[in-house]
Amino acid sequence: KELAPDMIATHQGDVRVFEGHAFIVEAAVSVGGRDIKPGINVHRFANRIPLLFEGGSDVITKTALKRINWASYKINQATDKVGVFVSIVSTKIPFKGAGKEYIGDDVEEMVA
Repeated sequence: KELAPDMIATHQGDVRVFEGHAFIVEAAVSVGGRDIKPGINVHRFANRIPLLFEGGSDVITKTALKRINWASYKINQATDKVGVFVSIVSTKIPFKGAGKEYIGDDVEEMVA
């Protein structure tokens, strides 16, 4: 609503398990809008609470920027205004570091 995108698509993944705890990945992609800088803008959440620090090391950021072939969707990573919103919802989030600032990309269940 705040970004007023031209298009938005959402998806909720199937329930998966990490160390005996169920988790769900919720994702949305927006194209266009106001107050969005050109490129892929990643917004990360854990249990729908924003993760503000250490974005470059996070599994969400690495997946959005390096593992997705945006060109196959006719999206130019450098010039198109794309918002990627991902929330991992679980009773146990595999944070890395003491500050609970990012989710490591070494958790196989979340990368797949």
